[in-house]
Amino acid sequence: MKISVLLLIVLLSLGTVNGQTYEYLGLLKLPDSSLITFRLDFKEVDGKINGYSYTDLNGEHETKSLIIGTYDDKENKLKFREIEIVYTKSDIIEQDFCNVYFTGDIRKLNGKSQIDGTFKSYYDDLTSCLNGELVLTAAQKIQKRTEKFQKKVRRMGRIPDSVKQKVNMGKMFNRYAKNALKGGEKLNILWKEEYLKLIIWDDGEIDGDQIDLTINGNKILDAYSPVAKKKEMELSLIDPINTISLKAVHLGVKPPNTAKIQLMKKNGEIIDLASNLQVGEEVTFVFYKEKPKLKK
Repeated sequence: MKISVLLLIVLLSLGTVNGQTYEYLGLLKLPDSSLITFRLDFKEVDGKINGYSYTDLNGEHETKSLIIGTYDDKENKLKFREIEIVYTKSDIIEQDFCNVYFTGDIRKLNGKSQIDGTFKSYYDDLTSCLNGELVLTAAQKIQKRTEKFQKKVRRMGRIPDSVKQKVNMGKMFNRYAKNALKGGEKLNILWKEEYLKLIIWDDGEIDGDQIDLTINGNKILDAYSPVAKKKEMELSLIDPINTISLKAVHLGVKPPNTAKIQLMKKNGEIIDLASNLQVGEEVTFVFYKEKPKLKK
């Protein structure tokens, strides 16, 4: 009996330390009435939150960033700010990125509520960027409330009808959509450590797809056919900028050429990706030890 009680106390303590994970999906509304998909994944422990934001979710400029913030359960206030880019599909060398600083209301942090508020954004040098509104709904409720949320968007003031008609909530809020990279796309990743574990496999029907994989121009996989069992490779990213390319060389029985990819750090952090290619197409992962500085 004493052992059972002790075990229960330990489990409850672990739950408090690790915190609960929350996931919210929604929209950033910019001053020009543009709407950009936005997602939050975070944990909350003793009023402090940390996790990730995704801007332009499932879009051609999707950007993942680290966030930190606070939750006040008495005032029902949530605050967070983006502190560092994890990856982006945008050209990291030519663009300066706005970091979101958000303050908003939330009835309860229980995975069922909605978050409403305003945000300001700043460049890395704290120069002001854009201000706007952010509306988020708990992801586990989004499928049931998609139509209701769509109506809410249509009621938003100062948004042209032409913009509202283009908002497809079903597509934008597909929380299960893979970050499927298409031929010619490049993913820019801030990766400060030398260690990289690259994991590749086929999580669908095994049909004979073949790929070439190169790192800094050196081929490490030649006409490899991904299978259900995960192939793990530990690589060293020695240079300040390292490039890994994945190229489709055979489509197999059922086109296109698809593969599931994970990029893992030593601490277990993972970036989940997928490729969707035709023969001869390739996707590129560019790893930066430091964020490139823009010439102004």
